[in-house]
Amino acid sequence: MSFLEALHDRVLVCDGAMGSMLYDRGVFVNQSFEALNLTRPELVVEVHRAYVDAGADVIETNTFCANRMKLAGFGLADRFAEINVAGVRLARQAAGASGYVAGAIGPLGVTVGDGGSTTVETAESHFAEQAAALIEGGVDLLLLETFGTVEELEAAVRAVRRLSALPVVAQMATGEDGRSLDGVAPEQFARTLSAHGATMVGVNCGAGPAATLESVEQMAEATDAPLSAQPNAGGPKEVEGRRLVLSSPEFLASYARRYVAVGVGLVGGCCGTTPAHIARIKQAVMALSAPRSVPAWSPASV
Repeated sequence: MSFLEALHDRVLVCDGAMGSMLYDRGVFVNQSFEALNLTRPELVVEVHRAYVDAGADVIETNTFCANRMKLAGFGLADRFAEINVAGVRLARQAAGASGYVAGAIGPLGVTVGDGGSTTVETAESHFAEQAAALIEGGVDLLLLETFGTVEELEAAVRAVRRLSALPVVAQMATGEDGRSLDGVAPEQFARTLSAHGATMVGVNCGAGPAATLESVEQMAEATDAPLSAQPNAGGPKEVEGRRLVLSSPEFLASYARRYVAVGVGLVGGCCGTTPAHIARIKQAVMALSAPRSVPAWSPASV
């Protein structure tokens, strides 16, 4: 069954954080986590398998920062294709025949567009070459995540769409106000990203579960596209005079049910989430059905 066929049938659960899991296993933050696909593949597979064992249907490749620009800072620009292909192989090794492998693509880490250090055309070129390597590796879908500006995420979607009709999940990072970091409202960027060819639109990182719920509620009113949500575990909250960190697996799972109720078909976690969070999310959504249809993409549909 393909990813889109499965999405028609049920809510799919994505995995959680990769970087913090690697850090907890002794990887320093000044290293390239993506280079571990080549130097410590067994460690990457260990993290992937922990999420598979927790019930994740979709495993993201360890390639979030595996574009040529970011890898150049570690002297690895010329190995970007090798790192991406290896990332797919390791995720597939853990996911097995029944799981889906999502090729993870993150932002370039520079300002894109007018007044920025990189043109939109250059950005598209970088995204296209990373996507091509992930597609060569054999991903089931592309997951574009943690983008702060709509213009850069649009460029990434266009780059992928020039290469492939594979499903594309396009996720913005939002602030506590629900807007993208460049100030665009959820209903607006949902429509824009869908029009550029995204199969699913959603939010990840940025804010915690409550703010994510507000964002997807607004997106649901603006688009018929299926939605995705991968919030951070949570942050400090003021509760009856006490400052508490509401980041338990049970807390996140309680929001997962609410995401699905408004149209989210793919739910997982971002920063601070662990296999324990994903296991509770899986339990929470197993009996829930994804309520939105999933249109097939073709060049004529953009």
